[in-house]
Amino acid sequence: MDPANPLAPYDQPVDMSWAVQTAAASKLLDGDTWENNRWSQLIKEKLNIDLKVAFSADSSTDAYKNKLNAIIASGDLPDVFKTQDANVFLQLAQNGQLADLTEVFDKYASDSLKAYKERFADSFAGATIDGKLYAIPRMNDNFHEAPFLWIREDWLKNTNSEPPKTVEEMVALAEKFATGDPDGNGINGDTYGLALNKDLIRQNHGSILGLVSAFGVPGRDESIFYRDENGKMTFSWIQPDVKKALAVLADMYKKGLINKEFTSKNESALVEDITSGKIGMAYGANWGTWYPYNNVYKKDGVIVHPYAIPAEPGYDYKIGIESNAVGQMTMVSADYKHPEAAIKILDLYDQTVNYSSKEDYLKYWADEQYRLSPLYIDQPGEVYAADLLKAFDKGSPDGLAPAAKPLYDYIKGFEDGSLAKDDNAFGTWGQMSKSGSLPIVLNKYMPDNAIVQSILGIQRPEAWLTNVASLDTLTITAFTDIITGAKPVDSFDNFVQQWLKAGGQQTLDELDAMYPAK
Repeated sequence: MDPANPLAPYDQPVDMSWAVQTAAASKLLDGDTWENNRWSQLIKEKLNIDLKVAFSADSSTDAYKNKLNAIIASGDLPDVFKTQDANVFLQLAQNGQLADLTEVFDKYASDSLKAYKERFADSFAGATIDGKLYAIPRMNDNFHEAPFLWIREDWLKNTNSEPPKTVEEMVALAEKFATGDPDGNGINGDTYGLALNKDLIRQNHGSILGLVSAFGVPGRDESIFYRDENGKMTFSWIQPDVKKALAVLADMYKKGLINKEFTSKNESALVEDITSGKIGMAYGANWGTWYPYNNVYKKDGVIVHPYAIPAEPGYDYKIGIESNAVGQMTMVSADYKHPEAAIKILDLYDQTVNYSSKEDYLKYWADEQYRLSPLYIDQPGEVYAADLLKAFDKGSPDGLAPAAKPLYDYIKGFEDGSLAKDDNAFGTWGQMSKSGSLPIVLNKYMPDNAIVQSILGIQRPEAWLTNVASLDTLTITAFTDIITGAKPVDSFDNFVQQWLKAGGQQTLDELDAMYPAK
């Protein structure tokens, strides 16, 4: 085999088993199956690698995580598999269960892949332990994790309202949506003003992230540790100002502006409510027009639009994002005889999606088809957002990277109506057009110095590894009890003490030593 030509096929067929992450966003088209599809056929044709599905499970619930944990316990790992759990990655690497990809990456990666390693140095640092590369990281810049407030345009119009600029205005709008007749069906009060997801602090649709941000708290799941203005290591969810955000939600819940059944609404149940037109607005991440608001657009022709989070007077809002060193990791089992095959597939992916024809891009990337490849460059198109804004200003895609040109075409096509029915065009437009979500980050959140990146990289304190699951549950339970009125708002102070005693304080102390102040 010739490392100088990473796209050369094997002389003899090579097998590769892989773990499939299914999800609501996944799409099988044209009779494809997970076992036999456009990517498995291309990989066989170009590289002589036979793909075999080790297992498949839904990654939008806990199903994939639970299945992977069971497989890890059995010791029978697939050749290639993914995790978004930094603890799982760290433990597998430290246990010697992952292939060291350092040498095969250097030998078989194309110049293009090596350029990504330079561009996304933080991400690759997160996949590297003791100088050895143990995974292909998500090549990312986590600015795209920022929250927005998504609002149905038809309900704004029907209630003669403007997008809220303050938390007080957001609550007033939620009241109009919940007590009036924003959907025009002739019935008052059969709708909800603000959606909540039962997981509250996760980056799903219906989180509380945008609301706590307005009170100066950079929240995001259980992973945002940072130094406060005094240089002291701290954690988002124990900040005193979280209590004020919870008080707002408790009052909204009491008034019926939030669905009383939110405590049983996981992602898919919440999406059903959104699609059926029961919900007027929700805090959520930048991909809303890809999912779930594409469902609303397809069903009713209605755009649910992203807006900058409403502010709270007297506070500097703060947006929490993960460290760029963490994210989805694609790993290769230490027992796999052909670790270089993973890099060859990555080369083929990059060549096909980012440097071939528009037809190849549409066939192998669009409509979530990239998920059919066991390895892909999970480089979000969002990294091209700033380049696209410049291209719109000059009215030409000239000079854009090859992978960014189709994004330009999607946005233009959606705006001129020629791609009005195309899911990819709608999704891209909602993210990266001038009125999309990401320009809000680039032109507002960033200039306002609102972005706070978590200190927590790939190295994790033992206290955190041991206690993170119980601390996470403690947080969601305490916040749910306050919002639903099961406990008073002041019980937040008791929660903070519990969190600190249950491993939180030890985590802060260990992090202080692990990530010393600069």
